[in-house]
Amino acid sequence: MNTTGKTISVIGGGLVAIGLLYTGISFLLPPILPAPSSPSQTVSTIRHHHIDKTHRVSSKTTSSVTTGPNGMTTLIYNPAIKQTALKLAKGLGIHLLLPSQAYPGTTLVESYVDDSVLNLEFNDMIAMESKNPIMSSYQPGASVNVTLANGVPAEWLLIYGVGGGAYRLLFEKDGTYVRLQLFHGYIPAGLQNAEEIADQFMPVS
Repeated sequence: MNTTGKTISVIGGGLVAIGLLYTGISFLLPPILPAPSSPSQTVSTIRHHHIDKTHRVSSKTTSSVTTGPNGMTTLIYNPAIKQTALKLAKGLGIHLLLPSQAYPGTTLVESYVDDSVLNLEFNDMIAMESKNPIMSSYQPGASVNVTLANGVPAEWLLIYGVGGGAYRLLFEKDGTYVRLQLFHGYIPAGLQNAEEIADQFMPVS
């Protein structure tokens, strides 16, 4: 076999190997989301700080010690962070939504605006709010429709990107579109837990 033939053979073999590797990986990735409201399905992902944060203000939120039957506690927001979030939301022309309850230890760290989206960054989750549907920069690997306990329709998206897969819950309430995502370290961090938190988002005035 001449040099050209050997080169073609090597290239062809490499392409076949890459194809087999891709096929093998595709079988390892879940083609669909797990059943809605599955408490055991972990949704926490690694936090990525890649957004250029503008109009950024930090403050603290505390949660009361009283725990409800679902394990969540009432969040008591610092007046400064509440007013800052309200001001940013008003500037974007949206109705601010904040969770009235969450699991113990949840703290609202800061709020900031990125383009037309208000980011409410908690210590272990982030809620993005906008007057328009919030689109993902990555093609969803899977999606499933669910209904929150309060009757609000929502959608789970499985997004594959840098750092691995991420579950994002999308819903709309009072004309405000919300994308909720839990990060690594949030306990509990199951699908049902995230839906329970989303159910607690209420208009703030």
